[in-house]
Amino acid sequence: MDNKLTGELPVGIGELPSLEVLYIWNNSFSGMLPQTLGSNGKLQQLDVSSNSLSGPIPPNLCRSNMLIKLILFANQFVGEIPPSLANCTALTRVRIQNNRLNGSIPIGFGSLPNLTFFDLSDNDLSGPIPKDLGNAARMESLNISENSFNSELPVNIWKAPNLQVFVASSANLNGKIPDFIGCTRFYRIELDGNNFSGSIPWDIGHCEKLVTLNLRQNSLTGIIPWEISALPAITAVDLSHNFLTGAIPSNFNNCSTLEDFNVSYNQLTGPVSSSGLLFSSLHPSSFAGNEGLCGEILKKPCREDGLEAGAVEIHREPKKTAGAIVWIMATAFGIGLFILIAGSRCFQATYGRKFSADREVGPWKLTAFHRLNFTADDVVECINMTDKIIGMGSTGTVYKAEMPGGEIIAVKKLWGKHKDTIRRRRGVLAEVDVLGNVRHRNIVRLLGCCANNQCTMLLYEYMPNGSLDDLLHGKDKCENFVADWVTRYNIALGVAQGICYLHHDCDPVIVHRDLKPSNILLDVEMEARVADFGVAKLIQNDESMSVVAGSYGYIAPEYAYTLQVDEKSDIYSYGVVLMEILTGKRSVDTQFGDGNSIVDWVRSKIKTKDSLIDVLDKNAGSSCTSVREEMMLVLRVALLCTSRNPADRPSMRDVISMLHEAKPDRKLPGTGSGDVVLDFPEPHKPTAVEC
Repeated sequence: MDNKLTGELPVGIGELPSLEVLYIWNNSFSGMLPQTLGSNGKLQQLDVSSNSLSGPIPPNLCRSNMLIKLILFANQFVGEIPPSLANCTALTRVRIQNNRLNGSIPIGFGSLPNLTFFDLSDNDLSGPIPKDLGNAARMESLNISENSFNSELPVNIWKAPNLQVFVASSANLNGKIPDFIGCTRFYRIELDGNNFSGSIPWDIGHCEKLVTLNLRQNSLTGIIPWEISALPAITAVDLSHNFLTGAIPSNFNNCSTLEDFNVSYNQLTGPVSSSGLLFSSLHPSSFAGNEGLCGEILKKPCREDGLEAGAVEIHREPKKTAGAIVWIMATAFGIGLFILIAGSRCFQATYGRKFSADREVGPWKLTAFHRLNFTADDVVECINMTDKIIGMGSTGTVYKAEMPGGEIIAVKKLWGKHKDTIRRRRGVLAEVDVLGNVRHRNIVRLLGCCANNQCTMLLYEYMPNGSLDDLLHGKDKCENFVADWVTRYNIALGVAQGICYLHHDCDPVIVHRDLKPSNILLDVEMEARVADFGVAKLIQNDESMSVVAGSYGYIAPEYAYTLQVDEKSDIYSYGVVLMEILTGKRSVDTQFGDGNSIVDWVRSKIKTKDSLIDVLDKNAGSSCTSVREEMMLVLRVALLCTSRNPADRPSMRDVISMLHEAKPDRKLPGTGSGDVVLDFPEPHKPTAVEC
């Protein structure tokens, strides 16, 4: 696995009578899988993902009925899914996404007693969605997105007793969204990019654990159910690009958990209140495309009594007074002009030089992306105190600033002067405006931008618990805390979710360009927040500076000859971060040898056939068998992300899927043996690892 092997697989592999495990993932194998694979043996685990294999899936992979894991994603398999797999009762994970499979989903997968993870996304499957999927006893995650079903969802899809994640984006689904009765365990529902019609079922209030709801880009009509705002854990709601009507329920504005709310491009009407918890913190683009909406946030006064707010009714004077009015105005204008000329000459002689300098710098302008209770002057006053500096990096200096009202923010003063041309300054501010529209729980909020003709400062929410770099490598790190593998895993998953949002849910796509542990901050709950996303691009816009896109040790190898960065560059950097989390070592260390990075060091262990277990940080609990197995699965993800060929690196969506496969499954004290624990232990409270 994870080598550079090429060619076709020997046909004889399919004839091995004692073959139980076959792992050849992340190579360059081509051709067909031996069609006899599984027919004569006791195959239990098959992982051939991330190759260039083609042809049909062998029909008898589970003849022995012992196949537990079937991992075939990121190949070029064609044909239909073998019906025999739907009778393989031992299966726990099926991942066949990102191929060219067609035909329908065989009936029977929903009846498999052990199947927990089922991913069929990014194929060309068609036909009806089997009703038995709504009866799946242990299934936790189901992804059927990016297919061509042209059918409706089964009415019982929400009744699967353990289903928590359902993703059906761009799957060519139609009809009405089934009633949400029974969806008590779901925390993520994504139905965006389909042809659903009708209204949003009001009984969505039954989905009491729902965190993310994405119904974007359908043909939904009717009103927005207020029940969504009453969900206790809801964080992100996207209802944009539909045909929803009526007013936005006021309950949403007071929803304390909601962070991302998008209802743009519908047919909504009524006022958008500037008070409350939510609406004032959102960018106006969250409400764009609704001609009937109005309010201070949208800079569109609401109409009252037939007139827009602020309108004045005009009454014409009689014509006989027109001549007198003209004479009076001309006289006043002449006197005023004389005074202005005389005064300006005197004023210019005294203050001319000062005004010239001020015009060069220009006034400070504060652009807010959330509701702010301070001014540009408050920010400037704070950063003039050098004792407030808390960080300095390749893109600028960071200050801890306490505003007059007691609010603490982080201010990043970017390097360079953007005064060359008005066009360049507008370009920088346009990029900042894009960044200010980002809303995700794993991304540091950009509160606003403070700029003049010579300087740009970005205003962020302050993260009190420092960075991942501080935790892994800081002098004051708490060893007991850092040793917790569940905490490290949570941070890794949070970062992946944040970058995935930038890559797949932002338009235009946002590339981080400088992902590293010091740019991964930790909030008060020790949840990962990605910082400095897109900032490197702002610096590069200043041609007077020579800036490398990224930091040494985290830069993708292809940058040396392309000088270009894209999503795959971020994937590489993320892989390096994963290796730091797993090993506890920095990306560059003297023990790796001259010119070598942590990637070179880990891969050298593979080439010399040293035990990969030795690279894992023992402080993370790698001596425990269950933890070691989970860490090895995450190490596999890190190796995929740091492939030298960008085309071999997975997307961040695939990364998240693979991380879910390695999710620590610890039971907390007091839970029954049959309980499924969804939440990890609180990160800031270290817990003992059960071996």
